[in-house]
Amino acid sequence: MTKNNNNGVAKPKMSLFSVVMLALSSIIGSGWLFGSWEAAKISGPAAIISWIIGAIVIGAIAYIYIELGTMFPESGGMSKYAGYTHGPLLGFIASWANWVSLVTLLPIEAVAAVQYMSS
Repeated sequence: MTKNNNNGVAKPKMSLFSVVMLALSSIIGSGWLFGSWEAAKISGPAAIISWIIGAIVIGAIAYIYIELGTMFPESGGMSKYAGYTHGPLLGFIASWANWVSLVTLLPIEAVAAVQYMSS
Protein backbone atom coordinates (compact mmCIF):
# COMPACT_ATOMS: atom_id res chain seq x y z
CA MET A 1 0.00 0.00 0.00
CA THR A 2 1.33 3.45 -0.84
CA LYS A 3 1.68 6.15 1.77
CA ASN A 4 -0.46 9.26 1.39
CA ASN A 5 1.66 12.39 1.97
CA ASN A 6 -0.98 15.10 1.77
CA ASN A 7 -1.60 15.28 5.55
CA GLY A 8 -5.27 14.33 5.41
CA VAL A 9 -6.19 17.13 3.01
CA ALA A 10 -8.02 15.99 -0.10
CA LYS A 11 -6.47 17.03 -3.39
CA PRO A 12 -8.91 18.88 -5.65
CA LYS A 13 -9.90 16.80 -8.67
CA MET A 14 -12.44 19.14 -10.23
CA SER A 15 -11.60 22.00 -12.53
CA LEU A 16 -12.49 25.55 -11.59
CA PHE A 17 -15.19 25.60 -14.27
CA SER A 18 -16.77 22.42 -12.86
CA VAL A 19 -16.85 23.81 -9.35
CA VAL A 20 -18.35 27.12 -10.47
CA MET A 21 -21.05 25.39 -12.52
CA LEU A 22 -21.88 23.04 -9.63
CA ALA A 23 -22.19 25.99 -7.25
CA LEU A 24 -24.35 27.96 -9.67
CA SER A 25 -26.69 25.04 -10.26
CA SER A 26 -27.12 24.60 -6.51
CA ILE A 27 -27.67 28.31 -5.89
CA ILE A 28 -29.89 29.27 -8.81
CA GLY A 29 -32.07 26.18 -9.00
CA SER A 30 -35.59 26.47 -10.32
CA GLY A 31 -36.32 29.62 -8.37
CA TRP A 32 -35.49 31.78 -11.35
CA LEU A 33 -38.17 29.98 -13.37
CA PHE A 34 -40.99 30.69 -10.95
CA GLY A 35 -39.73 33.41 -8.64
CA SER A 36 -39.07 36.08 -11.23
CA TRP A 37 -42.45 35.66 -12.89
CA GLU A 38 -44.39 35.83 -9.62
CA ALA A 39 -42.32 38.75 -8.32
CA ALA A 40 -42.87 40.71 -11.52
CA LYS A 41 -46.64 40.08 -11.38
CA ILE A 42 -46.90 41.21 -7.76
CA SER A 43 -44.49 44.12 -7.58
CA GLY A 44 -43.95 45.16 -11.18
CA PRO A 45 -40.67 46.93 -11.96
CA ALA A 46 -39.74 47.05 -8.26
CA ALA A 47 -38.89 43.34 -8.56
CA ILE A 48 -35.57 44.36 -10.09
CA ILE A 49 -34.65 46.18 -6.89
CA SER A 50 -35.35 43.05 -4.85
CA TRP A 51 -33.11 41.03 -7.18
CA ILE A 52 -30.30 43.55 -6.67
CA ILE A 53 -30.72 43.44 -2.88
CA GLY A 54 -30.74 39.64 -2.99
CA ALA A 55 -27.56 39.61 -5.08
CA ILE A 56 -25.82 41.84 -2.54
CA VAL A 57 -26.87 39.58 0.36
CA ILE A 58 -25.78 36.41 -1.45
CA GLY A 59 -22.49 38.11 -2.37
CA ALA A 60 -21.85 38.87 1.30
CA ILE A 61 -22.56 35.26 2.27
CA ALA A 62 -20.26 34.01 -0.51
CA TYR A 63 -17.52 36.33 0.75
CA ILE A 64 -17.88 34.86 4.25
CA TYR A 65 -17.49 31.33 2.87
CA ILE A 66 -14.43 32.45 0.90
CA GLU A 67 -12.86 33.82 4.07
CA LEU A 68 -13.68 30.66 6.04
CA GLY A 69 -12.27 28.50 3.26
CA THR A 70 -8.97 30.36 3.30
CA MET A 71 -8.79 30.35 7.12
CA PHE A 72 -9.45 26.60 7.35
CA PRO A 73 -7.97 24.99 4.20
CA GLU A 74 -9.32 21.49 4.72
CA SER A 75 -12.11 19.47 3.19
CA GLY A 76 -15.51 19.55 4.82
CA GLY A 77 -16.82 23.05 4.22
CA MET A 78 -20.12 23.82 5.90
CA SER A 79 -20.04 20.86 8.25
CA LYS A 80 -16.54 21.72 9.46
CA TYR A 81 -17.47 25.35 10.09
CA ALA A 82 -20.57 24.33 12.06
CA GLY A 83 -18.47 21.82 14.01
CA TYR A 84 -15.87 24.45 14.88
CA THR A 85 -18.42 26.93 16.19
CA HIS A 86 -21.13 24.74 17.71
CA GLY A 87 -19.54 21.35 18.33
CA PRO A 88 -19.43 17.98 16.60
CA LEU A 89 -23.16 17.21 16.89
CA LEU A 90 -24.19 20.29 14.94
CA GLY A 91 -21.38 19.62 12.45
CA PHE A 92 -22.81 16.14 11.91
CA ILE A 93 -26.34 17.50 11.50
CA ALA A 94 -25.10 20.16 9.05
CA SER A 95 -23.29 17.46 7.04
CA TRP A 96 -26.39 15.34 6.70
CA ALA A 97 -28.63 18.31 5.95
CA ASN A 98 -26.24 19.39 3.19
CA TRP A 99 -26.10 15.86 1.77
CA VAL A 100 -29.90 15.50 1.77
CA SER A 101 -30.32 18.89 0.09
CA LEU A 102 -27.85 17.99 -2.67
CA VAL A 103 -29.35 14.53 -3.24
CA THR A 104 -32.89 15.91 -3.52
CA LEU A 105 -31.84 18.82 -5.74
CA LEU A 106 -31.87 16.95 -9.06
CA PRO A 107 -35.37 15.42 -8.79
CA ILE A 108 -36.84 18.71 -7.58
CA GLU A 109 -35.21 20.57 -10.48
CA ALA A 110 -36.50 17.98 -12.95
CA VAL A 111 -40.08 18.30 -11.67
CA ALA A 112 -39.85 22.11 -11.73
CA ALA A 113 -38.48 22.15 -15.29
CA VAL A 114 -41.26 19.83 -16.52
CA GLN A 115 -43.89 21.94 -14.76
CA TYR A 116 -42.45 25.13 -16.24
CA MET A 117 -42.28 23.71 -19.77
CA SER A 118 -45.82 22.32 -19.61
CA SER A 119 -47.40 25.68 -18.74
